[in-house]
Amino acid sequence: MTLALRPSDVDRRVQALRRDIFIDHADAQRIARQIENSLREFMAARELGHPADARGVVVLGRSGTGKTKSVLRALETLGLQRTAVGHSPRGHVFVPLRDDVTLRKLRMLISLEYGWTPKARDSAEDIWQYVAAYIERLETRVLVLDEIQHVRAAGARDRQSMRDALKSLVQPQKGQVVPILIGTPDFAEILNSDQQFKRRYSVVHMTDLDPGVDASRAIKILACYCQGVGLELSKTVKTRDFAERLLHASYYAFGELCEICILALKAALVAGDKVLEIEHFRSTHAQRFDCLPEMNPFIAEDFVSIPADVNLDRWGE
Repeated sequence: MTLALRPSDVDRRVQALRRDIFIDHADAQRIARQIENSLREFMAARELGHPADARGVVVLGRSGTGKTKSVLRALETLGLQRTAVGHSPRGHVFVPLRDDVTLRKLRMLISLEYGWTPKARDSAEDIWQYVAAYIERLETRVLVLDEIQHVRAAGARDRQSMRDALKSLVQPQKGQVVPILIGTPDFAEILNSDQQFKRRYSVVHMTDLDPGVDASRAIKILACYCQGVGLELSKTVKTRDFAERLLHASYYAFGELCEICILALKAALVAGDKVLEIEHFRSTHAQRFDCLPEMNPFIAEDFVSIPADVNLDRWGE
């Protein structure tokens, strides 16, 4: 049996919304400034032929804060588009890490992003020699390592080896790049454990949303998305009470807030509605987490008592 599913007009509009509308915010702006400063200095030194350390960038934040999307947007703005194996040049290479990262595995994952599979007998140093050659030949200027907190799972010796490797990325050598490390706040333990390592990287901490400050901003974000698909906002989604419920449902994380808005918009589009109501948020949240009504922040009277740091899949049942 085969599924002959085709994307609907609604799905296409939603994907276009995710691709074309980037909601800029203070953390994204700080990330962009740090990346631009590091890249400009790196390129200036290259152009002048001066051997100089590059400066890496570390972006830390809870899941859902928009770390990765903000980094990729900043690189895109600087003219470094996403590329794939076979493209040339490759201005930046994006490497998602796994939960069992060792130094050899880290370098193997980088090599795979260049399309080269190491042999079982290749050591971490052997692999890096190949990777460094790809970096030089394909003119890679930025190396993005996503979910960098996974290096904490390695043993003490491996953690030290990876700290040394991450430090060496910024030093003048074959394969020198501007490294961007994206991870959860847990990675700060590794970063702060070595002062030389810490000095070579600029850090941006993604902040949590504050209902006292960001309630009106949440409505503006929603209005921006609605405008993108031609929907109107009803009175039910213009109140401060709704904004506080939306912030709580998003765990006070910016990226999750944007995702919730888009999912509610999709529900309205699927229903053929021209006005976005709070009911679209209620039904979307219920379907997404299959939670009891009293655990749905768009329904519950005492929504602030609902835990804002856990998945609500059948929570409390």
